[in-house]
Amino acid sequence: MDWNTLKGIKDSVREPFISIGKILSKYQNEISIPYSPSHLSDLNKRYEENKEKIDSDLEFLRRTSGDSIIAKYFGINEIRFEKRDIIKFFHEIRKDKENEKPISKIFDDIGDDLSIDIKSMFEGINLKSILPNTEEIEKTETGNVLLKQYKSFFETGNITDLLDDMAKMSSNFENNPQDYNELRKGLKEDLNLDPNTSNWQLPIQKLDSFLPNTSIGKSFSELVNEDVKRHHKDPIFFDYYLSAYNQLGLFGFRPDKLSEKNRFNNTIEDGFHSFYGAHADIFVTNDKIMYHRSKVLFEAFEVDTKLFKTFKVLDYKELIKEIEESLKENKNGG
Repeated sequence: MDWNTLKGIKDSVREPFISIGKILSKYQNEISIPYSPSHLSDLNKRYEENKEKIDSDLEFLRRTSGDSIIAKYFGINEIRFEKRDIIKFFHEIRKDKENEKPISKIFDDIGDDLSIDIKSMFEGINLKSILPNTEEIEKTETGNVLLKQYKSFFETGNITDLLDDMAKMSSNFENNPQDYNELRKGLKEDLNLDPNTSNWQLPIQKLDSFLPNTSIGKSFSELVNEDVKRHHKDPIFFDYYLSAYNQLGLFGFRPDKLSEKNRFNNTIEDGFHSFYGAHADIFVTNDKIMYHRSKVLFEAFEVDTKLFKTFKVLDYKELIKEIEESLKENKNGG
């Protein structure tokens, strides 16, 4: 379950959350509802200002999960199902976030450990001669956004500036949501994407057919494969799934519109929620974007998870019936 669903159950003031809560109580000794690091990231927002509320949410999550966690840890390929104290883990994550270093600083630290000045190694390499002409790039909306995000690199052509700009881009999108919205809008205009893309049936197949005939010249599937192999020497399912999840939005299928409330990191964690949901027997979400992208990817990756939504429920009694039937099927090994 994503946090919005769990929050609805915790508040328990309307359907279908009231009835879902009753099902959880009924089957509490027969099912596992693990929390994930993404749940903790959802809660790790303005903790100092909202300690009482967030501590209450953590205690609810502890009671619901029984301290069972589903997690994909850095450097470990497989998914872990284990017991881990949720309160201690939450504060470990908070401490790690506080001590998190920018990528540029990480490069410096690696160099210090190896007694090598990494930046000096790259200073002699200049790529300006092979960069596209700035005037040509400015002719497209996407190009203007990239010039803004990679300003230093396009001015100098130095690899060190490229590394610095890459390190800053994610934080730029986080701190300036409109920058990401501009990139997505630029892609839509430059590629002449169908404004009805969000309602497409089989969006991956349609993007595979459409994108090769644009300036990109490659299918959606090819772009996902290239993205994964560019960043991972030995890619795994996790890498392909997250790349596909994020690129579906970038190319107009149920896109994220970032704001002061809905930040860039929120969209990244939504992809993690969907990925963890793909490893459960049942995944319940109250997020429209997450539901529709998960539905597409569960089919594309042949995931057997039963997917349910708690928004726009026309008949909550029918939803409860379907969830309970799925619980019984899994209980009986179905």
